[in-house]
Amino acid sequence: MTLTTATPVQIRDELTQMVIRDLLGPAGGPGEELSQYEDNAYQRYLVGMLAPKDKEVASGELDELATADGETGEDGNSDAGVPAGATYFPSSMGLSFVVSTEVNEIIVAAEWGQYQVIKSETQQRKDGNPATVRKRQPIIADELSLQLKEGGISPKLLHPGHPLVVLQGRMRLSKDGWIVTLFMINQQVEPKGRKDEAWVFQPKLRIYGADQQAVFVQRKNAKADLSKMDPLTREESETLEMLYRHQREFAVGHGISIHATLPEPLAERAIQVETEWVPCFEVPQQTPRSVADDENLAGITMDMQALAELPKAGLIASLRHIETAYCLWIKAEANKLTLPSEKLAGHEEAAILAVKRCTRAQERIKAGIDLIETDALAEEAFRFANRAMWQQRIHSAFARKVRKKELKSGDDISVLDNAPNRSWRLFQLAFILLNLPSLTDLHHPDRSHETDAVADLLWFATGGGKTEAYLGLTAYTLALRRLQGEIAGRSGDYGIAVLMRYTLRLLTLQQFQRAAALICACEAIRRADVPKWGEAPFRLGLWVGNKTTPNTLAGAASALRQRNVGGRPSANGTPQQITSCPWCGSEIKEKHLRVYEAPSDIGRCVTYCGDDLGRCEFTEAKSPKEGLPVMVVDEEIYRRPPSLLIATVDKFAQMPWKGETQMLFGKVTQVCDRHGFLSPEVDDGQSHPSRNGLPGVNNRPHGVLRPPDLIIQDELHLISGPLGSMVGLYEAAVDELCSWIVDRKKVRPKVVASTATIRRAPDQVQKLFVRKLDVFPPQGTSIRDSFFAIQRPTGPEYPGRRYLGISAFGRRYPVAMIRSFVAHMAAAQALFEKYDNLADPWMTLTGYFNSIRELAGTRRLVEDDIRARLRDADQRGLAKRRIRMGAVEELTSRKSGSDIPKILERLEAVFDKTLEAQRMLERKTGLPVTSSIPYDVILATNMISVGVDIERLGLMLVAGQPKNTSEYIQATSRVGRSNHGPGLVCTVFNWARPRDLSHYERFEHYHETFYKHVEALSVTPFSARALDRGLSGVMVALMRLWDEHLNANLQAGQVVDTDQFWSMVSDVLSKRGGNASDNPAVTARILEMLDRRRDEWLRRVHNQTDHQLVYKPEGGATVGLLSHYPVKDDFSCLDSLRDVEGTVDLILDQRSTGLLVD
Repeated sequence: MTLTTATPVQIRDELTQMVIRDLLGPAGGPGEELSQYEDNAYQRYLVGMLAPKDKEVASGELDELATADGETGEDGNSDAGVPAGATYFPSSMGLSFVVSTEVNEIIVAAEWGQYQVIKSETQQRKDGNPATVRKRQPIIADELSLQLKEGGISPKLLHPGHPLVVLQGRMRLSKDGWIVTLFMINQQVEPKGRKDEAWVFQPKLRIYGADQQAVFVQRKNAKADLSKMDPLTREESETLEMLYRHQREFAVGHGISIHATLPEPLAERAIQVETEWVPCFEVPQQTPRSVADDENLAGITMDMQALAELPKAGLIASLRHIETAYCLWIKAEANKLTLPSEKLAGHEEAAILAVKRCTRAQERIKAGIDLIETDALAEEAFRFANRAMWQQRIHSAFARKVRKKELKSGDDISVLDNAPNRSWRLFQLAFILLNLPSLTDLHHPDRSHETDAVADLLWFATGGGKTEAYLGLTAYTLALRRLQGEIAGRSGDYGIAVLMRYTLRLLTLQQFQRAAALICACEAIRRADVPKWGEAPFRLGLWVGNKTTPNTLAGAASALRQRNVGGRPSANGTPQQITSCPWCGSEIKEKHLRVYEAPSDIGRCVTYCGDDLGRCEFTEAKSPKEGLPVMVVDEEIYRRPPSLLIATVDKFAQMPWKGETQMLFGKVTQVCDRHGFLSPEVDDGQSHPSRNGLPGVNNRPHGVLRPPDLIIQDELHLISGPLGSMVGLYEAAVDELCSWIVDRKKVRPKVVASTATIRRAPDQVQKLFVRKLDVFPPQGTSIRDSFFAIQRPTGPEYPGRRYLGISAFGRRYPVAMIRSFVAHMAAAQALFEKYDNLADPWMTLTGYFNSIRELAGTRRLVEDDIRARLRDADQRGLAKRRIRMGAVEELTSRKSGSDIPKILERLEAVFDKTLEAQRMLERKTGLPVTSSIPYDVILATNMISVGVDIERLGLMLVAGQPKNTSEYIQATSRVGRSNHGPGLVCTVFNWARPRDLSHYERFEHYHETFYKHVEALSVTPFSARALDRGLSGVMVALMRLWDEHLNANLQAGQVVDTDQFWSMVSDVLSKRGGNASDNPAVTARILEMLDRRRDEWLRRVHNQTDHQLVYKPEGGATVGLLSHYPVKDDFSCLDSLRDVEGTVDLILDQRSTGLLVD
């Protein structure tokens, strides 16, 4: 009987088994008959075969996913993977393991299948005669006992009927036990006819001890000499060894992967090791600690509404429970040092350090609670943050249901306004609490100390909720500035409060859309109590490259006109970066955007909510000329600095080029009541007459604004390599421009970062931000429990993300990709036909690639071979499937800024038979189609590896092992982000690449410990080459943006030798270089380079008699100080922080030189 319902875990289990049966077999059971239309058995299956000996792979079988398309720096290059010389199909597979010296023998069990050509009893030819088919003969060998003794193991017969399939190996005694290597070898020779019969299919070796005793001990891998490591590397290595001391590797495969069976989780010994052609491992979830885990948490309130409204005594009592429970847990961790069962012997130093870090975090949490108890402004700001996050959460949930059309008639937001939808996770609330003192006290040493200030790194598994934590900090910062009023002559009502930075466009856009709901909530609260929260609106800005958003209002107007008449998207981006209202979910189209240009109007590009009935707070009817509190055009962002600015890191390369960027740091000189703030570079006249119903206005002098208080750097692991070095160098200017003087003491911005994968973070943070590092939550003595998160055993309640490995030895890699795509897509289709929308999470396949070149090659396959094979997939026991036109898309750097929001929105579209029928009816009757066709395939590069949060995605294919473990973890975490669709990730390894093969052979242990294998990152912002590339830009940025007298483009020639800013720039950059690198030679080099550039700048000023020196030439009688990299000049500046590594063009000269002779 066909089931119509099942749990998500059951559906994923079915999908996994269907894929394995299709690729490994036997699909029809142990005694299956292949279809008469199968020419041979080794073409029926993709993996799990041992060839006859000396079976050579034809050279044509080794090609890659090649295409003529070039690479892009953003997406990287693929590794070469075609071996030199003759290559053979494998005729053996094996494994190595270690057996305790307490035993004398091990048992080997082997099984496999061979296909024989017979006349079928069930299949007929068209003429009615029995068809000739290949029938599987299951072969199960008798148990073979091996005595443990030194030396080689001569070939041993496994089955009397198959004398040429043998077991061979070697044993060696070591101090750790018996090191045993065993191979199953196919010694048959391929006959001229019936070649299949010499192949071995689905071979398997199982090794165990007598009476199923646990005899296998941990393999000891070679360890680096800790004494030769620098202190940070040694400390990190010791900590990782402690955290993962219970995760043991018992065997390694050779040309195959392995699985070890343990008597209980985390056991010290295994009872069996066996080979696996399709290895599988489920990475467990990390979920917040709860009262069910720890009774000390009883009494804690996580409900945001309650935290916003509780009486003060109840609020403080609830928060105290967090600190108390954490304190008790830390004591228990410290006590583990005395417990032999915890296996901490040899890890004492690392364990003591872990407890010390946890204690510091606990003390900081306590300080945050104390602050709320004693500081009325902090308490009010904390309540505001909870109220704003409460509204953000329920409105986001409501908007999502509106977009998905999941609400019933008459439902309003009240149906979602309940505690589960508006509650913090424990680590989120604790992270906010420990950061409150340094956000509130401008002179707190964790914030403003020159060398000992702290950057707080939120380290948590992907999908764990890091974004919510720093959005809560953002809301607190916004409220606190308003409550604190004027400080040192600077009001907190205006100016950027929080600067949030990302590295990739896609990530920036996703987080912009998420942050928009929070700013809507803040603005709704402000409008309800203007006397308390001020007249100035809370706004959100998006500051990214002009290929995503327009730089000017005129550009925005042009882009909208072009789209409204059905033209192609503008090359200079689009102002429509939100496709639905973050507050109510109504669709937003181009017609809902208005450009009010300056000086004739208010100088705004306004996005209105698309609710045609005008019910939403942010429709044109209720919020005229303001709309949603979002800004995406550079011109208005400068004039009206938003409360929260989201930017890409490379946009800061514009600082030396554009004087108006100083306004982002509060450096303004005047204000116009119609058009916003002004600076020397932004000047459109001193007065504006009344127009369009607006009164006439005159500019007024205005003091500088309060600079950003909080800098949030998301996905810190991406700030590495050449990009990271440039970011670190330009950060010197950003940090200084965000700093200000209060009570004759320097105030620096608070820095918070987040990541799920990083190594050597203290070194990276010191070089990037010149700050010490605190990681939160700090790990305890085990990777399984950090108090704030617990690693859950995998099961129906807590399904983990499941990983499969495929390595198709001897096969062309494109063939492996085609077969893998077809198997997963056709199996998902079969489940969709069986379970309807319950199978939706696995119906959109996400393909992940290491380079655009490989992606482009696979896209051709999807649109050709894979499409064709899916039409016949039912013949293989799966389901035929049609890839629809327009249902294959990519997320890469090749997509325009206007395309990406639409792709992300359509990714939410679900597979549902009812919706399919409705769309079909609508098309037949000529009605508007009310639901989007979901994507069948999404192909992506590392653009998708961070920030994409589409809960319905549950299936991914990875084309080859990514170069970095952090990239692998981040990318594969895009699927399985909901228990409604637990993730399935299949990595298709390229067997011709040694690194891929190594990961395949150690598949399970690698995935069990892959956070341990994250690579260390490198940034060198003050290296000689980095200074050559970027020092001029940083120097000019500081000189131009620090004050008003050198800000305008025409003021470049007004610099003088006695200007105080020369010494200020030298002092700032030389000190920062010295603090970041701890190398006096760096300080000297910076000073020498700055002196040379100062002299050159002054020389150019003095030499300009007929022309005016400007920063950027404007034509006519102007000469530019700056030149665009890669022009070799003292003032060559980058246009983007990614433009670091030059390219070299190679031209192949095919003319004969006459130098080569036969």
